[in-house]
Amino acid sequence: MNNKANTNQPQKRIAAVDILIILLLVLCLAGVAVRIAIGENGLFSREEKGSYAVSYIIEGEKDEYSSCFSEGCEFFLESGDRFGTLSGNATFTPAKILSENSRGEAVISYATDGTVDITGTFIVDGTMTESGFLLNSNTYIAPNMTVTVQSTDIIARITVTDITKAP
Repeated sequence: MNNKANTNQPQKRIAAVDILIILLLVLCLAGVAVRIAIGENGLFSREEKGSYAVSYIIEGEKDEYSSCFSEGCEFFLESGDRFGTLSGNATFTPAKILSENSRGEAVISYATDGTVDITGTFIVDGTMTESGFLLNSNTYIAPNMTVTVQSTDIIARITVTDITKAP
């Protein structure tokens, strides 16, 4: 008896088109995995959306505006977008005046004409990213940045001093 291979059965061969289809399926699965891992709301995204406390200072404002900076007052950006709501009442201290003495040294004194420095905190909604804070997901703000805000009673230029996650 001779053991010959049965040549009547067709041999299974993988064509180039089959390899291409398998490769495309693997790439699609890899694309989905990457999107899940680093996408907008991905597992490894460092963006944190939520409420944040934005500390501020307004320098050299008139004392008569103290009622405009009480807890719950809402402020808006110049564009009309909502900025945030005041958290707690603002603190008013006499405005600092920086001058030089006769030796060229800096001397700090305090205003007696009713101008004050106003400090406080806004609660704002936004996204903290690796590159900074996005207010309402479209306006970049950062510490030491000056922003013009307005309420129904006042327009003020605030300097952002700190941005932290709201409690």
